[in-house]
Amino acid sequence: MNDLAATDFRLSQAYIERQPVVDRKGEIFGYELVHHVPEGQEASLAGSAAVLAHLLGNLDSGWLPEGRRVFMQADLSLLDDEDFLSLLPDGRVVLDLITEPGVEDGGVTEARLQTCDRLRARNIGLGIADWRLAAHSPELLIRAGFVKFDIQGEDSYELYEHLTHLARFPARKIARGVTDGKRYTFCHDMGFDYFQGYFFTRPEIVPEKENSPSLALLVQLFDLVGANAEPRELEAVLKRDPGLVLKLLGYINSAGMGVGRKVTSITQAIALLGYRQLYRWVALLLYTASGDAAPPALMKTVLARSRFIELAGQSCLPRHEQENLFMVGMLSMLDVAFGIPLPKALSRLPIPTRIMRAVLEHEDTLGQLLLLAEAVEQGQAAVVASLAGTLGLSAWQVNNFQFESMAWAESLALG
Repeated sequence: MNDLAATDFRLSQAYIERQPVVDRKGEIFGYELVHHVPEGQEASLAGSAAVLAHLLGNLDSGWLPEGRRVFMQADLSLLDDEDFLSLLPDGRVVLDLITEPGVEDGGVTEARLQTCDRLRARNIGLGIADWRLAAHSPELLIRAGFVKFDIQGEDSYELYEHLTHLARFPARKIARGVTDGKRYTFCHDMGFDYFQGYFFTRPEIVPEKENSPSLALLVQLFDLVGANAEPRELEAVLKRDPGLVLKLLGYINSAGMGVGRKVTSITQAIALLGYRQLYRWVALLLYTASGDAAPPALMKTVLARSRFIELAGQSCLPRHEQENLFMVGMLSMLDVAFGIPLPKALSRLPIPTRIMRAVLEHEDTLGQLLLLAEAVEQGQAAVVASLAGTLGLSAWQVNNFQFESMAWAESLALG
């Protein structure tokens, strides 16, 4: 099997994990992509990097919004591989460089530094994912746009020393391995520019959030839309909160909705959205109903999860069973938004029993799809492979649904 055929085979068999990289305001700056080899196959960073480069080079350029970055790990020896470098699409990609295996000084050479300069000229960013590289080579550090620190492998004093050393260099600092609120607060206070970790796909529940006055209106709207109430009834509720009207108009006029013309009235918005889309929008707004609004990264995660479940479900469920797919994802993280256990959060809403059981007990195919989405977000490759097999989904389909759902979530206006 030649190299290209081998790469195509690995791509068809492997699952891709995405982890959001979040800025200090909670906005998504980019995503790190990780390639997980199927169980029983040998893992190779070079092979994984080739798979990701091949994938990125074949994706439609519109999948990632302007300004977002894709991070992927590569050891320094790949800077010698012209075939690999030619696969990288110009712009938006950041290579996270690590030390070449078995090379004590990191493997930084003049030829590789020149390659770095050529990559930067193609608007391909350079990151340092291994502090040893930064320590061995100031020349590489000068060229790097980012330096990542795995905060789970550093004590506070060493971390402070590293950050102090970096202060005179232009590279922005990324805290990797942020798994809980305590670590996030610590890294934020330390002055990190960006943050990465499972905390941003499953934040902790902050108890006793203060609910805004609009929560009662949203619950009322949720009930009315679910019951297919008359448009005039929906409009009357919306008009009681001008903020909701602005959010509705912003949502329907966002690029992801594809309306094609400016919508300026509630009546128009309801008519064009339809009850299904309106139901989704109200569910999304429930995440903003607390006094401590959900961060943008969480909102994007919820949207991407819901769209992923919908896309995956369309491939393994008959058409008449697909209407609840999106809502399963939307409701599955309300405990984080409300700051109360999920059963209690869901009890506030008029939710069909089947959806309730899918969310709380992962019952039947709807529940399995939710488990698949959660496993994808957490990088649990073995679980993803098992669930995908049960649902009749290929690795290619799972990966494609990920990118489609991510692009769709990024395209929506949430404010």
